[in-house]
Amino acid sequence: MKTLTSLVVVLASLLVAGRATSFAADTNALVWEAESKDYTSKPGERYADFKFWFTNASKEQVFIISAQSSCFCTVAKLPSTPWQIAPGTNGSIDVKMDLAGKSGVVTKAVTVDSTAGRKTLLVKTTITPAVSAPGMADADRLKNMQTALADRQAIFKKAECVSCHFDPAKGVVDGAQLYKGVCGVCHDSEHRASTVPDLRRLNHPTDAEHWRRWIVYGRAGTMMPAFTKAEGGPLDEKQIEAIVAYLVSTIPSRGTPIR
Repeated sequence: MKTLTSLVVVLASLLVAGRATSFAADTNALVWEAESKDYTSKPGERYADFKFWFTNASKEQVFIISAQSSCFCTVAKLPSTPWQIAPGTNGSIDVKMDLAGKSGVVTKAVTVDSTAGRKTLLVKTTITPAVSAPGMADADRLKNMQTALADRQAIFKKAECVSCHFDPAKGVVDGAQLYKGVCGVCHDSEHRASTVPDLRRLNHPTDAEHWRRWIVYGRAGTMMPAFTKAEGGPLDEKQIEAIVAYLVSTIPSRGTPIR
């Protein structure tokens, strides 16, 4: 049985690669409910989900070998590879688009390879901007900046700052959620100080060690605090590594990082 299964996988792969065209299935075997999907996100929504339904309208089995997107931010999910579709049956391919750091209208392609040929599916998301919280008064913002410059760990001590910079980390282990709760509140804010950078628009390279050093130690003489619990911050080692992994996966490095 194991040998037969392996043979099926190899044969299906050859069919898709065009190396066994004499055995190729009907190119019209898979009938798709739609080849493109549109979605308008809700304010602040992180992901857009799509579902593409299809039917095997032929009298032969079809094997779906892979479903690959044009960008790492968009993932198509198959229940197995290869995925065997019996004659007359149907199924669906789920596609998830990560909207983090994106704006406007985003379109991505998903290429589905099968023994019935190749099909390109399109997913398009119109991103609705998040509703910004009312900004604090300029006088209060200046006061907080001065306090942070005098003691960068103050945001973890002052009662009015704890709810934004400390509490969102409690009990959270997901890197994306942690970033949004304790990092994005400053770095992604339209009201951030001019000295607080947009991490997605950095003009220098980054890597895991770069992010880890900044999160753990911060930088003396600036408003960047040390987020590790050892320095009075809200994050333990596992939470720090989760944020590091998230940043590495969402902000491509441009080379050797600046230390």
